[in-house]
Amino acid sequence: MSEVDHAHLVDPSQVERILPATTEEYLLDALERLDASEMRAENLTSALVHSRTIGAAIGVLMAMEKITQAEAFDRLREASMAQNRKLHVLAQEVVDRGAL
Repeated sequence: MSEVDHAHLVDPSQVERILPATTEEYLLDALERLDASEMRAENLTSALVHSRTIGAAIGVLMAMEKITQAEAFDRLREASMAQNRKLHVLAQEVVDRGAL
């Protein structure tokens, strides 16, 4: 046999540190990872919706004010900061009203 046949991916003395001590610990860890994954999925979905709203608002500003995409985003961002409001909330108002 070669040395590779005897190689370990994990040092046997470290197995206790890697494997959960009980089934309860394993299940708790799995549930925590599932919860974190669900939270990430919700955040990504929300970010996608907000991104679309912001993009639509930029388009409205570009059309109404005859400005570039960068200028429209800057105006939206500056208004958001000046009013201390979330960008996506202000963007939704722009989409709804057709103006900043």
